[in-house]
Amino acid sequence: MLSKKILGLDLGSFSMKAVELEAGLRGVEVTAMEQLVLPAHAAPEEREATIQLFLEQKNLSRDHVITALSADRASQRHLRFPFSGKRVDQAVPFEIDENVPVNLEDVVITHEKVPASPTQTNVLAVLAPRNEVELYLQSVRRMEMEPRLVEVEGAVLANLSGYLQLADVGRLVLDIGHAKTTLCLLVDGKPALLRTISVAGRHLTAAIAKDERMALEAAENLKHDSGLFEAFSTKPRSASVRDVLEQIVRETTRSVQSAIGDPLDPIAPAEILLVGGTAAAENLPEYLEERIGLRCQRLHVPDDVEGSAMLANGDVGTFATAAALALRGSTTERITKMDLRQGAFSYVPDLSGLRGQLSLTIAIFALTVLLWIAGLGTQLWAERNHQARANEKLAQFYSEIFPQEQKPRNPTRAFEEKLREARDLASHLGVMGGGVSVLEVLRQISERIPPDLDVSLYDLRLERHSVRARGYSPDFESVDKVRQELEKVAVFDSVVLSDVVNVPRRSGKSFALTIKFAGNPDE
Repeated sequence: MLSKKILGLDLGSFSMKAVELEAGLRGVEVTAMEQLVLPAHAAPEEREATIQLFLEQKNLSRDHVITALSADRASQRHLRFPFSGKRVDQAVPFEIDENVPVNLEDVVITHEKVPASPTQTNVLAVLAPRNEVELYLQSVRRMEMEPRLVEVEGAVLANLSGYLQLADVGRLVLDIGHAKTTLCLLVDGKPALLRTISVAGRHLTAAIAKDERMALEAAENLKHDSGLFEAFSTKPRSASVRDVLEQIVRETTRSVQSAIGDPLDPIAPAEILLVGGTAAAENLPEYLEERIGLRCQRLHVPDDVEGSAMLANGDVGTFATAAALALRGSTTERITKMDLRQGAFSYVPDLSGLRGQLSLTIAIFALTVLLWIAGLGTQLWAERNHQARANEKLAQFYSEIFPQEQKPRNPTRAFEEKLREARDLASHLGVMGGGVSVLEVLRQISERIPPDLDVSLYDLRLERHSVRARGYSPDFESVDKVRQELEKVAVFDSVVLSDVVNVPRRSGKSFALTIKFAGNPDE
């Protein structure tokens, strides 16, 4: 089967989310969704070992892994060019070099193009320090994984656009996670704006702990049990919770206003789409809709999306980034082209594990080639001996037929020469099909036409394999009787009567007669 299993790995600060899908030429199907809450206050090595063990226990494929660098580890720039096409790709590094006070050798640049018109292109460019990319890859490798692509958190959510039908209007995707909130503006399903807000679920937990005078763990449980708002309302449960929510609202509003306020290319999102663990909080969409003034809803899976049954039955908001990463690695559903694995960080397949299998394969291949050569040589030798014996028998047969001649070296060619001579002699003597002469054919026709029938033939044409003639008869019955008589001749294969027409001035029938000889002298 032309399919592969892709693992989208969302390595968050609170938990690790993994989505595995099977991708083929016709589409994708989500086959696994797993979440692991990471140990709090643990060293990086302990977290990495925990993730590695978890993936092994869940038997998730790690041959094709797609991950993303955290958005707060990179910076973004919104660029605009008065042209489109490949020139944009060439112009991005020069534009960044002129306007950003960094050495291009110290950063990895990736970008996404959003065409605004045939003569204008908007570009979301992301700059990640090379040391951050290197440290991230080292961490993933310690988990015994080699990611094929390293996307950018937040922007990768655009890969949900085609699969979950999100490209119809502009949308502001708000990923409210544990440590931060990532904001991504989608235009025609592509990322046009990316921003990180350093306020999220952890800060809401701390706000509840402060107002309720309890430990963070107890506050986390209370947040999940009772929510962020008073019962059946959009009023925050406490002043500290309100302040955190207001900060998210304020920063989100600023981002929306910056997009709408661009005089050259205003972008007005039609709605806000909530993803992330905190997005599940009751009444949060209604609260944001009231405060920001845009329609707000949680991410959901449409009913007609093929291969999404597992995603629809799970918490799609929590697994949104992991699902987007898995879709990024597919052939049919990917949208973005960002990848921080460039230059020295480019993905190189590790074939060392295949060395033993490859050696065995090469040995089998070499043995197969040797056997094929030996078999081919044996076949050629056998065919040559068989041909020699056949020529010897054919030459002996030629000598028996023509004893006065010497045995030929090439009996096949000698027989062909004799056949050509026989045909030339037959043509000279007037021998026709079936081995009969012209006179014999005419005699048979003359004898088979009863004299009491007033039937006459004229315009007689003798060919090598047939005789064609025109004739006259007073009635059709006489003509048919002539045909029946001629069919009795052994050397005649068929007698065809055709083109029978009335001749009024002679009160009779005119007809055509075609006689074909039995046998073919050319065969």
